[in-house]
Amino acid sequence: MTDLNAQRRPPAYRIQTEQGRYYFAAGLTLMLSSVAFRTGHGVAGAALLAAFPLALVLARFEVLSFDGACLRRRGPYAWAQANLLGAKTQLPIDQLELTITEALYLPLSAKRYRFRTILAGAGFEAVIFSNSAGYQSFVAAVFAVTDESKLDFHSNAWRCYGAPPPLMSVAQALDDDHLTQITTPLLRRVANHLTLIGRLDPALRYFRQAYGRDRGNPHLLCEMGNFFRYFALSDNPRWQLRAGACLRLAARLARHEPRLLERIGEAYCELFDFARAERCFRRAIEIDRNLFRAYAGLAEIAFRDGQLARVAHYYYAAAQGSDDPALRHRAQREARYYERLSQDDQYLEAEVRRMTFLHHVRQMRAVAGYAFFTAWLVVGLAGRLSPDLQDGGLALMGSSGLAWLGLSVGLRWRRQRAKLPETVPSE
Repeated sequence: MTDLNAQRRPPAYRIQTEQGRYYFAAGLTLMLSSVAFRTGHGVAGAALLAAFPLALVLARFEVLSFDGACLRRRGPYAWAQANLLGAKTQLPIDQLELTITEALYLPLSAKRYRFRTILAGAGFEAVIFSNSAGYQSFVAAVFAVTDESKLDFHSNAWRCYGAPPPLMSVAQALDDDHLTQITTPLLRRVANHLTLIGRLDPALRYFRQAYGRDRGNPHLLCEMGNFFRYFALSDNPRWQLRAGACLRLAARLARHEPRLLERIGEAYCELFDFARAERCFRRAIEIDRNLFRAYAGLAEIAFRDGQLARVAHYYYAAAQGSDDPALRHRAQREARYYERLSQDDQYLEAEVRRMTFLHHVRQMRAVAGYAFFTAWLVVGLAGRLSPDLQDGGLALMGSSGLAWLGLSVGLRWRRQRAKLPETVPSE
């Protein structure tokens, strides 16, 4: 019986998280140990030097796991957050409210972009990156059991094409003659998977074959628009014009497919073409008034235009059209927040000050982080050649490290929105 239960139990997925904080701690302890040795405190320097590999070892234990039903954060940092700050370290998958997957541009890397995925809901938040081992299998497993309305454009792409399809092991070795023998759906699967993992040149070959056979498929055109956007990041910005052309044709052919229009609208948002995105969202809602992401997209566009009352209206409409309790709770919370902003000038001014503060703090913390690791490289590479340069690098490491810690505390202190009263004041 135990063997049968083990066979029925879904596989557990694990991925490492919060690695940057541990690398920062390791660099800080290395800097402090150097200072201790130079000032004659050998015992303290030895203890700090021993903490350097310890921080790297502890980083291996900071993981996010998923057993098919619940997300769990484990590790020293997760334990500290739970016991000192009261943060949640586990979340049932049905309470997941938000998934955001962003493509980050990496100009100095051979692979010009990578993905950052945020999983949040009910006080829980986890951030994972596509360069972490096991990212593909982890996000494919999580998104497969997540309501489609909770997935943004890139998350939905990972849900559909994140798992390696057949022929993946030999996909790049096949020539055009062999590609003609592959079915069109399989060509699309391979092309989209190659796009997600950053192999754009072979992905272009597969998309060309699929498009040659099925030119009027709006789903394929939407996927090609997404592909050309990635190509613009990695090769030439002019490819973005092709991305827009593919999306315009896809929107024209998908005029009676509300779900696809919803996704095309999100793709337009990625291109910052908000006028066409709004038209797609409105057309989708005319066909189906229960599209959560279309209402959320209209709310985001209204927010960019400063129309806070319309933002609240769209979120209320999204809440009414959703059957998922987590989505409905999130939409109602957002609607109350923006309604309060539109009706209470003092609350609006306080939130504007808070968001401005957070923006400046994030910028300064990023500068402090870059300065810290730059100084670390200077100390490690040029410290032996010039003692004065080593002293300057150590001073810069110490000041930037302390600045980073202080700014991180300030960021967490002002991150939460001001609490709303139970009733919203009326005009």
